Amino acid sequence: MTISMFSDWHKVFGSKLQSRQQLDLRTAELWTIALQQLKTTPKEFKAAMAKSITLEWPPTAPADFLKLGRTDTAGSYPDMRQEYLAAANGDYKHEVTLETANRVGTWELKTQPESVSYKSWQKHYPEVCKEHSQGKSFKVPESHQVEYSHTALQPDSPMSAKVDGFLNQFKHKHGDAV
Repeated sequence: MTISMFSDWHKVFGSKLQSRQQLDLRTAELWTIALQQLKTTPKEFKAAMAKSITLEWPPTAPADFLKLGRTDTAGSYPDMRQEYLAAANGDYKHEVTLETANRVGTWELKTQPESVSYKSWQKHYPEVCKEHSQGKSFKVPESHQVEYSHTALQPDSPMSAKVDGFLNQFKHKHGDAV
C-alpha cells in the first residue's frame, strides 16, 4: 500500500517531491514499519491517503500522515487549506483557526514562506480539531473596540459655552478679534 501511495504522490506533487524527499523502496519499508507501530487501521490509511492528495505539500513523516486519517475534520470543521489562507490574512472566524494560528505563530503565518508555515499548519490543525472535538474550548475574543460616531455640538448645549470660552482663549493669544 505504501509503494502505491508514494507512486500517487509522485503524480500529484511532481517536482515538489524531487527536491524534498526520496520516495524509494527503503522509504516505503520504513513508512510501513512506522505505520504498523502506530497501529494504523485500513480505514485510517484510506482516509489519510484521500486527504493527503488534496494538500499542497505531502506529509513528511508517517505520524503526520496518520493524523490526517485520525482526525475527523470532514464536515465538522472548516477546510484546512481555506483556514490556513484565512489565518495568513488575519481572519479567524472559527475558534480552531485562531488556536491553530496561535500554535503556528501569527507572525510566522504572515512572514514565513508558505512552504514553511503551511507544513506547520498541517501539523497543528488536525491536533486542534481533535482537541476541540473532545471538548476543549477555544474562543475567538470579541472585539472591544467602540464604534466611532460623531455627534455635532448643538448651539444650545451647556457644553457649547465652555467650548466657545476655551477657543476664545486662543484667539486672544494670537491677536485675533473675538
